Amino acid sequence: MRVRAALFVVVTACGARTTLGDGSQPIADAHVDVSLDASKDVVIDVPIVDVGPPAVCGNGVVESGEQCDLGKDNGDKPAFLVTQPTGTHIETNMLFEKKSALSFYDYFSASSHTGFEVAQESRLYLYADANTGRLSLILTHGIDAGQGQTQPSAAVNMTIAGLPNGWNIDLSDDQGELTKSNATTAKGKWGFQNNSDGGVIGGLPFPGTWTITVDATFVKGVTAWAWVRSDLTRVPLTMGDTVTIQAFDESSFCRTNCTIPKCGDGILDGGEVCDDGNTNDGDGCAADCKHFD
Repeated sequence: MRVRAALFVVVTACGARTTLGDGSQPIADAHVDVSLDASKDVVIDVPIVDVGPPAVCGNGVVESGEQCDLGKDNGDKPAFLVTQPTGTHIETNMLFEKKSALSFYDYFSASSHTGFEVAQESRLYLYADANTGRLSLILTHGIDAGQGQTQPSAAVNMTIAGLPNGWNIDLSDDQGELTKSNATTAKGKWGFQNNSDGGVIGGLPFPGTWTITVDATFVKGVTAWAWVRSDLTRVPLTMGDTVTIQAFDESSFCRTNCTIPKCGDGILDGGEVCDDGNTNDGDGCAADCKHFD
């Protein structure tokens, strides 16, 4: 972008006479043009300045403010990506605490007690035990009557497919309602009223590369479906639409915002177990982002 600027200077001259102390009057300066008694605009050209076009991330040229730019090869590889055909796109972290998924689920009274329960809602999220690094997919529906809300009679069926080697049903809420169908598939068939239902699928490789799909049929009693992110935000899911959960064990070379993924930037990229925004040891996440500490 080339810019031409013009500088306008206002020049004013006055032809009024002044009486001197001896009463005489000075002779008017001969070189003063009386036409300058009025203001005039004088145009002075300023050299043309080439400020260049604004930076465009994705054009394959590293420009001012960009760390990288691979053009069409820019991409995001978060630790986990949740999508649906209808457009849902969630780059997400797992929840984690220094307790097992079973302790977090807090199963009693035939119900979960995670603190996320809501009547007439079904939830999905990933959870990691910060002591062991074991990663689990947690599924819960509804709420226990003792938690202050009323859950009407409900029925939910789910097929969880593409499960990677090493997975296991760590908890079926209630017994026999979440089962292993084959080497890569689990099926849930839950019926509940005035309580919650769900289960825990554990042993997912982390970091790892895998793709899981969740197909759900909400027969009755559930009117909302949500993914729970690590910041506890509930992201609505489209009911009746397949949910795909992808895990990545390495980051991209250049993100779609033209930044370079690195440990300590506060973003959980593929291949990282944690990233708390620094590279210090002893604060819950190791300096290399490869394990909790």
